[in-house]
Amino acid sequence: MNRTGPQELVHSTTSGDEPDIVDSRCPVLHKRLNTRLFKDLKGLALPADDFVIAGSAPLYIRDLRDEVSDLDVVAGERCWRQAQPLGSLQPAPYGDVLSVGVVERQERPVGPIEVLNAWFPPLFGNVAQLIENAEVVDGLRFLTLQDTYRWKERLSREKDRDDLSRVRRKFPEAPLWWGN
Repeated sequence: MNRTGPQELVHSTTSGDEPDIVDSRCPVLHKRLNTRLFKDLKGLALPADDFVIAGSAPLYIRDLRDEVSDLDVVAGERCWRQAQPLGSLQPAPYGDVLSVGVVERQERPVGPIEVLNAWFPPLFGNVAQLIENAEVVDGLRFLTLQDTYRWKERLSREKDRDDLSRVRRKFPEAPLWWGN
């Protein structure tokens, strides 16, 4: 995996499967992956090697956010084809992006999980590159802290500014790439 950005640490997962790649200065709280949203996502049986979890979840699993109300899943081509039948196709609020809101599946509600075919294309471009650069935690790919910081800085909504403030408090010495 071609890695750029902060110094990272490779360690074993709790399940012993694929190694986790995490920022060594901000460890992952693995117990947070046992919440309903992550269990629901795994239950969808989407190809885990063809999506990246974006939104605020990368902050949540690192204890840089107290909660997440939904999951934003950015899908590669294979995952996108598999996700489309799971919900209704809608335009996403930012850019020329489509999303499938997965809120109901079989016998019980799921989510809310939103599967998107891109993530802020003017900022990040190719979904395959986001997947390639993702941090793998317990077999799930997460947007890097650097990339999470970049899109939250771009949107600059009140909740994004709050998240950015928490990241800056955790990483007061963060290099210039955090904001580029």
